[in-house]
Amino acid sequence: MIDARPAVEQIQAAFAGAVIEVTAIHGVPMLRLRKQALPTVAHFLHTSPSLRASLSLLWAVDHRPRETRFELCYLFTLAERKDWLLLAVDLQGKEREFPSITSHLHAAKWYEREIRDLFGLIPVGHPDLRRLVRHEHWPKGAHPLTKDFPWDRVLGRVQGEYAFRTIHGEGVFEVPVGPIHAGIIEPGHFRFSVAGEPIMQLEVRHFWKHRGLEKLFEQQPLTEAVPLSERVSGDTSVGHSLAYCQAVETLLGIEPPPRARYLRTLFLELERLHNHIGDVGAICNDTAYALAHAHCGRMKEHLMQLNDRLTGSRFLRGVICVGGITVDLSGLHLAQVEVELNALEQEFSSLEKILFANASLTERLENTGILTEGIAWDHAVMGVVGRASGIDRDLRRDRPFAAYDVLQPKVALYRYGDVRARMRVRMDEIHESVRLIREVRRCIPSGTLIAEATRSPQAGEWALSAVEGWRGEILYVVMAGEAGRIHRCKVRDPSFVHWPAIQWAALGNIVPDFPLINKSFNLSYAGNDL
Repeated sequence: MIDARPAVEQIQAAFAGAVIEVTAIHGVPMLRLRKQALPTVAHFLHTSPSLRASLSLLWAVDHRPRETRFELCYLFTLAERKDWLLLAVDLQGKEREFPSITSHLHAAKWYEREIRDLFGLIPVGHPDLRRLVRHEHWPKGAHPLTKDFPWDRVLGRVQGEYAFRTIHGEGVFEVPVGPIHAGIIEPGHFRFSVAGEPIMQLEVRHFWKHRGLEKLFEQQPLTEAVPLSERVSGDTSVGHSLAYCQAVETLLGIEPPPRARYLRTLFLELERLHNHIGDVGAICNDTAYALAHAHCGRMKEHLMQLNDRLTGSRFLRGVICVGGITVDLSGLHLAQVEVELNALEQEFSSLEKILFANASLTERLENTGILTEGIAWDHAVMGVVGRASGIDRDLRRDRPFAAYDVLQPKVALYRYGDVRARMRVRMDEIHESVRLIREVRRCIPSGTLIAEATRSPQAGEWALSAVEGWRGEILYVVMAGEAGRIHRCKVRDPSFVHWPAIQWAALGNIVPDFPLINKSFNLSYAGNDL
C-alpha cells in the first residue's frame, strides 16, 4: 500500500466528491467511487504523467443472495512503481447500467463487452455493443454468470447473425478465414478487408467453444479446483494452477515452504522453455524454414519427455497444489536436469547462429507485424508481446512470487515490435530460463513441500494473484463463498488482452504474412474463451 499511496492521495485531492471509501484488500489499495465519476478518474489514472496506469483487469461480481448488488472492479498497474490500484463501483438493487470507460482506455473494450454478455450489465457509452462471448444462437436474457442462472441449464438455440465491420469502396474485398482451420487448432474466425494485397482491417471473431469455466469454478471447494485451473489453457498448466493456488493460499493464510517455492519456480521455467522453443520453431516453419522447425521440434520433445520423467506428465499437470507442491526432486534429479539443459542450451545456441545468418529468414521477420509501443501501451499488452514492443514489465522482477525474489531474473526487452523482436524475446528467455533452473539447483533448501491453512476466509472475502506465465501475466481473483466454496473466480489469460492487439499488428501487411504474425503472438483460443 505504501507505493500506491501517492496515487490514492492524488485521486482524493482531484476527485474529493467522487471517492466514497478507501480500503485495502490484502495489501491492494481500493477506492470505491460514485459510478458517474468512473470515466474521469480512469482517464486521470491513465494519462497523468506521474501515474501512467494501465488497466490490467476488469471484472464483475454478483453478490446475491448475500447482498442485493453487483460490483465492478477495475485493477490498474502503475507504470513506474509496478504497483496495483483498484477502483470499485456498486450497482444497487435492480440497477444494471454503468458508464463505459472504453473511450478513455482501449484496454477496457473487450472486458466491458464480456461483462454485458455474462452478467447482463450495460456499459453505457460503449462504442461497440455487439455480442462477444455469447454468439447469436444464445437466447436473449441468458447471462450465465449471474447467481440466478443454474450452472447445468441447457439453452435452446435461436437464429441470429453477427454484424461484421465492413469497409466500402472500389477494389475493397473481404477475405474470411476460419473458424474451422486446416491445422489441429481450436476454432477462430479472422475477417480481412484488403485493397489489393495490404490488409486495411482485420476483425477477430472468437468464442466459438465457450466452456463456462468461471461458472464451473463456482461449484468447487477452494482447495479442490486446481485441476480445473490446469485446464484453462492446456499449454500453461503450471502458470494457471500456480496463479490459482496463490490466490487461495492468501485466503487460507498459507505460506508455502521455501523448498516448494523453489520447485514451483523450476517447473514454471520448464513450462516456459518447451513452449518458447516450440514457438521459435513454428515461426521458422511459417517462413518455410523447415530445418529449424524440425530441430526445435526435436528439442521441445526432449524437454517434454524430461517433464514426464520428473513428474509423470508431459504438460506438468498435478504438480502444483494448494499449500505447496506434490512432486519432490532429489539432488540426483536436479543434477540430471542441469546436465540435460546445458546440452540443450549449447544445441540451441548453435541453431541461433544459423538462424541469424540466414538473410531470407531475417528479411521475412524484420518489419513484419509491427506492434508499436504506443498501441501496446493503449491495449495494456504485456508478456513476450509487450516486451518486444518496449513495455518493460515482468512480474518475476516487478512483483516477485515463488522464489523469484531471490533469483532475480533478467528481463529481455526490445523496442521494434515486429516478428523478429518477438522471436528474440523468446530466445533470450530460453537462455534465462536455463540460468534460473541452474540457480534453483544451487540455492534450493531442504524441507517440507506443503503447508497447512491457518485461517478460514469469511464469505465475500477475496484475493488477487498474478503469475508471469510463458505468454505473460496470468491473473486470478478468487472470492470465498459459504462453507469454504468459491463464490467467484475471475481468470485472465494474456490471450484475452492480446487478441484485440493483433488486429493492429496485421494492418499494412499482406494476408499471406498473417500466419507468421499470428504465430509470433501464439495466443490461446481456450485461454481466451473460458
